[in-house]
Amino acid sequence: MPELFIITGSNGAGKSTVGPDYLPQHLKSTLFDGDKLFMNKRSEFWRSGISSHKECKKLAAEYVEEVFEKLVETALKNKQDFAYEGHFTNHSTWEVPQKFKNTGYSIHLIFFGLKDIRLSALRVIARSREGGHYVDPLTLESNYYGNLEKLDIYYRIFDSVNIIDTSGLAHTGLVILKNGKCISAISADSLPYWFQNNLPAIKDEIITYQTNDGNSNKNSSEL
Repeated sequence: MPELFIITGSNGAGKSTVGPDYLPQHLKSTLFDGDKLFMNKRSEFWRSGISSHKECKKLAAEYVEEVFEKLVETALKNKQDFAYEGHFTNHSTWEVPQKFKNTGYSIHLIFFGLKDIRLSALRVIARSREGGHYVDPLTLESNYYGNLEKLDIYYRIFDSVNIIDTSGLAHTGLVILKNGKCISAISADSLPYWFQNNLPAIKDEIITYQTNDGNSNKNSSEL
């Protein structure tokens, strides 16, 4: 069965830098990073003589969308494993993983969360100073809360979901879900505030699992 892997989460959470480490070996070098491609194409259009930043952004966004759609079409046609990263802040963004699932793929989500928007903003600023992708405050906030809100709605469509807190230098695995059901998690009482406050449905899955199976002492090193 072909597989789809998706990496999502807060801006600055490490999707591009450490995200590939969570993928199967054969997909590490082919992960589609739309933000990186957008930044490169925007700079390319600017160097080509297009003097309007707005037009450069528009053309770059259109290019990224076209490339992504072609890659998705090719993967589905050939039943190839595929991996991409992105943000899922509205219902339409979930149509792509659903399309893969409907075509017979096993689909997997890897979510990187940060403790708050302030940390997300600080990491984005630091990244942009080193030439990385900048995200404006409004978009950053929309991505932070939008990704969490939609994850709590759509997590059941995935064959597996792995949620990881990347706020510190040492990443903390929080929960692994299989077909919408918790199979491994840290104690529900130990979940970070951002998780407890924004992922109530998934928290309930953890509580149900730990109540029924008596695994409330499971620690993050086992995830």
